[in-house]
Amino acid sequence: MYMPLLMLAIFLAVQFSLLYLANQAASGIARETARAARVSGSAGEGVAKGRLYARNLGSGIIEDVDIRVVQVGPNRMRAEVSGKSQQLVPVLVPRVTAEVEGSIEQFRVDQ
Repeated sequence: MYMPLLMLAIFLAVQFSLLYLANQAASGIARETARAARVSGSAGEGVAKGRLYARNLGSGIIEDVDIRVVQVGPNRMRAEVSGKSQQLVPVLVPRVTAEVEGSIEQFRVDQ
């Protein structure tokens, strides 16, 4: 009698664990993408590094990754990453998103 409830509890625990793991992966990909874009000053460079990082880190953890980098104002970059978490049942397909924004790195010579 309690077995179906136990199985449901285990199922939900595993699904939430996969969702948490995908969220952490999306956050890491967004941080690395923003870092690369801020250092180079190029949105394209940030997206390229983000895709490489997603392929290395998120393989099997996060799927269908979408990476966007936009320049916000004259000296800030924002990286937005979204993707699908792994799912146990095809009906429940949770999406995760992460966003990181920071200043573009600038080298200033000491006077």
